[in-house]
Amino acid sequence: MTDTQRLVGCWLLKAYQLEQPDGSVIHPMGEQPAGLLVYSPGGHMSVHLSQPGTQPPAAEQLPPGVSPDLALSYACYSSYFGRYSVDSAQQLVTHHLEGASVLAWAGSEFPRRYALEGTRLTLSATAVNEHGTRAVLIWERETE
Repeated sequence: MTDTQRLVGCWLLKAYQLEQPDGSVIHPMGEQPAGLLVYSPGGHMSVHLSQPGTQPPAAEQLPPGVSPDLALSYACYSSYFGRYSVDSAQQLVTHHLEGASVLAWAGSEFPRRYALEGTRLTLSATAVNEHGTRAVLIWERETE
């Protein structure tokens, strides 16, 4: 079975962490984030990340025209969809974004190193962001 075939399916988020330059780790969506990652056999993908249990800010804390629900969704929810490609030799899966909750991401490519171990999938950003952190997401294959 190829790595592409092994990636196909539905994955549930177990951890989302940002590795800091000093080696410490932060959890941007809390210790128990929720998420869903789907790779289709036809080469499509979709990912959703959220921070469950977060309460919206008070209306008086928001800029004019921004509702508490909108502020909460922006701060605690992220998603995108598109196609994906796999380079098994480099253990690299690249998400080719067609649409996203952050509109500027559409048309971007997000390369991720992957590690498949049993029912666990670890995806790591190939580069650090402007703050020097690297995103690492740990997924567990959904079982029926």
